[in-house]
Amino acid sequence: MIRFDKINQIRLYSGPTSMKMGIYKIQQLIAFSFSPAEMLNSVFVFCSKSRKCVKVYYEDEHGFWLLQNRIATGDFKWPEDEGGRLTVDRRQLEWLLKGLDVVERRPKPQIGAKYY
Repeated sequence: MIRFDKINQIRLYSGPTSMKMGIYKIQQLIAFSFSPAEMLNSVFVFCSKSRKCVKVYYEDEHGFWLLQNRIATGDFKWPEDEGGRLTVDRRQLEWLLKGLDVVERRPKPQIGAKYY
């Protein structure tokens, strides 16, 4: 059982992920970027290219989990990576898994626009 009270961080993988990948392939992908200590009690979330499916990887001292969620209508509102590792809190993860936006969308400033 996932113990949400023990979770250190929830990290979102920025690139699209093949949903054909199994638990060991996902684990290798995470281990390439994170140490075993960083992986322990952390949640890693991956999204398909179509944004219709996500996989959630969790590891604790007893073993590891790989959960999959497919959205029935619409798509997951996956945030864009702004040059760093994306992290969210538990509330934002719940929103994301329901298909809601987890980051506030701000309009991009236009070149030459005047703000008063």
